[in-house]
Amino acid sequence: MQYLCIVAGIAAGVITLIAGEKINKDRLKTEKYIKVLSIALFCLFSIRFLTYNSHVIDLTLVPKSFSYLLYPLQGAEKAVQAMLIEWFSLCSAMLLACKGFFKSKTLDRLVLFALPVYCVISVAFLNGFIEFSVLDSFKGISASEVFKTDKWENIAATIAYGLESGLTLSLVGYYWIKAITEKDIPLIKTLKEAGLFALALVLALAAALPNYWIQFFFGVNAYTCNNIKDFTLFHRLIIYGAIIVPFIFYFALKKQQKDVIRLVLTYFSLAAMFVYCYTVTFTKLVTEPTSWPIHLCNTAMFLVPLCLVFRMQKLFYFTYFINVFGALLAMLMPNYDGAQRLVADATIRFWYNHYCAFFMPLLLVALKQFDRPTIKQFKYSIIGFSMYFVFALFMNVLLNGFYPPTGTGADKKPACDYFFLYGTHIVDTVGEWAKRIYSVRLSFDIGTHTFELRPVYQSLFFVVYVGMGLVMWFIYELGFSVADACGDLYRRNKKIKLDELALQSALAGRSIEEPMNKDAGIKLELKHFSKKYSTSKNYAVRDANLEVRGGEIFGFLGPNGAGKSTIIKSIVGIQPITEGSIEVCGFDCEKQPVQAKSLIGYVPDHYALYEKLTGRQYINYVADIYGVSQEDRTARIEKHIVMFELQGSIDNPIKTYSHGMKQKITIMAALVHNPKLWILDEPLTGLDPNSIYQVKECMKQHAAEGNIVFFSSHIIDVVERICDRITIIKKGNILVTKDVKDIEKECPLEEYYLKMIGGEEK
Repeated sequence: MQYLCIVAGIAAGVITLIAGEKINKDRLKTEKYIKVLSIALFCLFSIRFLTYNSHVIDLTLVPKSFSYLLYPLQGAEKAVQAMLIEWFSLCSAMLLACKGFFKSKTLDRLVLFALPVYCVISVAFLNGFIEFSVLDSFKGISASEVFKTDKWENIAATIAYGLESGLTLSLVGYYWIKAITEKDIPLIKTLKEAGLFALALVLALAAALPNYWIQFFFGVNAYTCNNIKDFTLFHRLIIYGAIIVPFIFYFALKKQQKDVIRLVLTYFSLAAMFVYCYTVTFTKLVTEPTSWPIHLCNTAMFLVPLCLVFRMQKLFYFTYFINVFGALLAMLMPNYDGAQRLVADATIRFWYNHYCAFFMPLLLVALKQFDRPTIKQFKYSIIGFSMYFVFALFMNVLLNGFYPPTGTGADKKPACDYFFLYGTHIVDTVGEWAKRIYSVRLSFDIGTHTFELRPVYQSLFFVVYVGMGLVMWFIYELGFSVADACGDLYRRNKKIKLDELALQSALAGRSIEEPMNKDAGIKLELKHFSKKYSTSKNYAVRDANLEVRGGEIFGFLGPNGAGKSTIIKSIVGIQPITEGSIEVCGFDCEKQPVQAKSLIGYVPDHYALYEKLTGRQYINYVADIYGVSQEDRTARIEKHIVMFELQGSIDNPIKTYSHGMKQKITIMAALVHNPKLWILDEPLTGLDPNSIYQVKECMKQHAAEGNIVFFSSHIIDVVERICDRITIIKKGNILVTKDVKDIEKECPLEEYYLKMIGGEEK
């Protein structure tokens, strides 16, 4: 009968695929039907797996003190067959389910070259699998008599397994036929491809490996560790492993395409969910409500696949904030039974569960499958946690009222303790004061059943956990800041190296101290310059072209937010260039930043001075940075002290200066190295008339020496009187660049400016 089920599965797959080919006249390659069959295969596998699986192997066959390898029992080969089929069927079902929705060369190779081997094994070991796993192990019932039993799960599992095997065969066959007809067989042609295929196969099998396999092959007493539950070296090593694992995954996947990353994470999360479910069956869920996977870390095994497959963002942020923290606490304070047996099914299952609950949500954000959470999403996660808390508390009270505790005396435990809300695990770990809080109880009877609450302990538990969730928010934010800083540093270093190579190529053997454009002379030039900030989709400045030559006082006009400060900060190197280039006297500001900056003097709109220094000390400090000789700096400082009338205050601390005096010190520091390009961003704001006159005279004198004065201001009258040329910018676009004298022939500069910007600053 089981072979009839296989034939039926093959027939269903073939008929569906043929129908798809007939219907899809436009040759859509039956993708829709492939997805339907992939989902059907996944559902059949789930039904069979959760109806009756082979997790009983270690309990039924292997003696507690011997391993299968050392003490093989008669007929044990059927147990091996059952385990292999259980293992390979999980792997193949996940691979075929993913194949219907993802495209990957490595996945294609796994399906075409690895799954046929499983298909052969599944048919060859079919009877052994059914006799061992589906029937009551070694009862003398043949596989052909399975339908004569009165156990519905036996019948359902056998039918599901037959259909599952048939669909697997039909899908693998279809993929082979498709590859042959389209002449697109993904053959392994290089050593790198062979290594990648082998690694993918090993990892795919490892992720689906039953958690009882060590105990099955080596025996439950193969290794013992009596202090694994204490925070000893061995326990710490396990915790360190939990922290290292996500980094390994991250660095292995971060350079892959987004779809490939999602494929790998989807496969591993689905496989982890089923590995966790090796001890879960429909019958057990119905007959033993206390075994329901309601515990917080257990829910993560189901939530992560759901979030990945269906893009459930709000649910994901619940597991991101709540499950990760809960899994970490559980690993720090493990609560499983038989802790001294490291290879025991329960021990491995505990660590596998909590490893996945801990690092999978972190990986999903790190690998950009979900956006970094905002405070709003954190609030949603707390609301979700509150709902879960109430549900877990209700189930604890309800089930412990109907089911008696297990054990006796000191080992007496409640029938269930979801999220540690009912038992004494937490209070035993914390101390006596927690036990006193726990002792406050509220109970009530309904019939013969007693229902009990610990209101003070459970309320305090909720408050503390929410508070710790808030701490996790700050930890995440700190982690994001550190990650951003490291990423930015990495990108900058990488860009510097690329710029160095590009610069060497552009210089064609000339010294790096020479300008890239050796014929430029004293000139500022913007070539198709564009700037877009990472937080914005729009350009702050777009395709700006500008040329300013030595001897000019150049006015830079525009309303607030037009892009003036953006251009100035890009020239002086405060922020990177998005597109295009900027040259100062032939030096590229991006590729030769040190050389370009050495030629620039900058007076920002908001200065920042070391106010504990005197004016003279501060200017000398700046002169040291630029490498100005003692003779030159002394001459320039004395010249500007006289020009700005600072003789009586230059040696006083800057903190005693007025606003105008501080502005003059800023100007003197910007000129101490005699820059070829002097940039002033709103330098006259807040100055008295005498100071304004002094600054204007200084600008004229600097330009008269053949240098560039680049002057940004909103004071149109000053611009009109001292500037040779002006440019007007609006919304990131340069509208016009023109001589002031030519403008005055038409109309006053103020009228011309207002006309150009559309009266925005009238």
